[in-house]
Order: sequence, then C-alpha cells, then structure tokens
Amino acid sequence: MSASRSRRRILAGAGGLLLGTVARLAPATAREQIVNIGFAGGFGVKLQSNLSFGARDGALLAVEEANQRNIVIGGKPVRFALLVVDDQSEPNFARIAANSFVAANVSGVIGHNTTDTSVAATPIYAEAGIPQISPTSTGRSFTSRGYRNVFQLLGHSDITANHLADITEQTIRARRVAVLDNATQLGQSLAEGYIARLRQAGMTIVARESVGGKSSDFSATLARIKAANPDLMFFTAVGPQVVALVQSHQRMGLDCKLLATGGGVNLEFPRTGLYPDGSYVLLHGLQVERRPGYAEFEKNYRRKYESALTAYTMFSYDAVGMLIDAMRRVDSTDPKLLTAELHRMQYRGISGPIAFAADGSQVNPPYTLYRAARDIWQQARTFGG
Repeated sequence: MSASRSRRRILAGAGGLLLGTVARLAPATAREQIVNIGFAGGFGVKLQSNLSFGARDGALLAVEEANQRNIVIGGKPVRFALLVVDDQSEPNFARIAANSFVAANVSGVIGHNTTDTSVAATPIYAEAGIPQISPTSTGRSFTSRGYRNVFQLLGHSDITANHLADITEQTIRARRVAVLDNATQLGQSLAEGYIARLRQAGMTIVARESVGGKSSDFSATLARIKAANPDLMFFTAVGPQVVALVQSHQRMGLDCKLLATGGGVNLEFPRTGLYPDGSYVLLHGLQVERRPGYAEFEKNYRRKYESALTAYTMFSYDAVGMLIDAMRRVDSTDPKLLTAELHRMQYRGISGPIAFAADGSQVNPPYTLYRAARDIWQQARTFGG
C-alpha cells in the first residue's frame, strides 16, 4: 500500500470523534502481531508552514523501513502500525487523543508536537505506563514534573535560554534587547529564562511583549518595540506567524537584528527567505553535513513524501527508530519494559547521539546557530552533541 493511500484510512476515536488516520504500510499476515505506535500532532489546514505533517511523515518512514526488516519480537513476526491523531494543538483535544491511544493499546506515543499539548497528555500516558517521546516539545515543564515515562529529544528551554544568552552577549554583542513571545507555555518560559540570564550578564531589556500564538497583526507590538530602540529583537514563533512577523519587521523599518529559535526557521532553509542578512536562528541538532546517514535518509524521504523536510522530520524519524530498537533489545512490546529500556539506551540516530537523563531530558543535546548572509543560512556556532 502506498503512503498516500495509507493516510486515507480513518481512525475514529471517543464518541465517534474523527481524530486522524491509521497507517499500516503493508497488510499483516495471519502469523504476524500488529504493534501499534501512536503519533499526535496538530494538523489543521495542510500548509507547508505546518510542521506537523513533516514530523508525521518522518515517523511513517521509520515505520515503513522497520516493517521491511521483518523484525521478530517474542518469537513472533511483527508489523508496526502508526496511529495518527490530530490533537488540533489544543490541550483538551490532546487529552482525548491520549485516551484513544490508551484504548488502542499502543506500545508508545510519538508526540505531542507542542509543550502545552505534551504536558496535558502526560498524566494519561503515565497512568497507563506508556512511554511518550516528543520529537518537538522543548519546554522544561515537560520533563520537570517527575513522570518517568516522558522523553524529550530536543534540548529543553533552560538549556536553550543559556545558549541564547551566550549568543546575545558573545556572538551578536547586543546590549539593548527586546523580547517577544507567542503566549504559549514554552514561549513564555523560554522568554523569562532568557531575560533572567541577560540581566545576570548586565544587559538591558528595553521591551517585553507577548502576542497570541495565532495572531498575525504585529503593528502595535512592533511600534512599541521600535520606539524602545533595541539593537536585537528575540522572538519565539512558529509557522505562518513567523512569516507575518518578519514581513512586519521589514515593513516597519526596525533597525535591529533578529534572533529566533527553532520554531522560527523558514521553510526555504537553507535559503533565508524573508529574513534579512544579519539575522540569527538557533536550531536543534547538528548541521546536515555532520549527521551520519542523513543523505540516504533525505533521499528516501523525498522519494515518498511531499511535506517539508525539517529538523522535526528527522527527530520524529529517530523517535520511532529508538522506540522500535528498545522493543528489539527487550524482546517485548510491553510499554513498561520499553520505558525502562529507553532510560538505559544510548542510540545513534540521524539527528546524532541520543541518551536520556533520569528526568527524560536529552543528555548534551546538540544545537547549531546559523547567521543569514547573502540569502543563505550559514553556520556560526555549535553547542553540545
């Protein structure tokens, strides 16, 4: 069955609510056991700027490749199925999605795609003993609440804030900073951590603004920031909001550099798109040239899927790969055994080496800082990894 046909099969959840799709990339034989893996993201309208589609397709590719290896677990051939649920990037729908995965007896969940939705769903997975691996959630709150079943592939917001402050002081050498977040749990915690570290270094916060995560009108906010005369504006934003923000920055003639985190990367990457030269973006992971096996991964992905290939695609692919490798190591699909094994594992993925601290955050997560120059994002610094 082709990937596009598999995505048309529908999974109905609690009370008949349409939640997403079931992806089984080949029919199972009578001897095979089906092993369900959940994937939760916020899909909405299929736009290139919606990074959930690329993350989903990275997970689908990992499942397809695993099924081609004819894996045997517990003495029986297995066929992996990816259950894909749309949580609409809303905490209440994330809880519904989590309950549907528990009812489907999944062995693990990849997701959710935001810190807010991941945090909302975690207690449900914890009660059921199901490991939850998020390839995209970076908030410290995801792994700081004592749940043993949570795993975070990206560096959490405390680590990110430290790097951002270092970049601001040592690389950009800014002294007057404006900070803008998108009113999410992650955005606000990252902004506050960044501000605290800037103040410790003696820098001045000339403006502190917050806009709704779905807002596209930045005129009033940027007018206040312009009046404060910063030499750097830091912002956290994702998807279409990034485009609107950068356009407004250019239109209003702000004479300050831009610094963004991973959600702010444009889909034309490594082209800079609308970003002006001198902008900076801090991304999770090593640059492509330093990722063993990435070239083959990219070729296989582009042959099968049309969604944008982003860093989240790669981390989602690795999350599924690590979960399946844990099953092979313990020779079981029991979620509780998998949680224990994930804590012990050292896994080498496309994104680099992956190992988890006791709280489920990644040990020494890699980052790459890029600077826009002559319409290309060029590597400026690396951290971790």
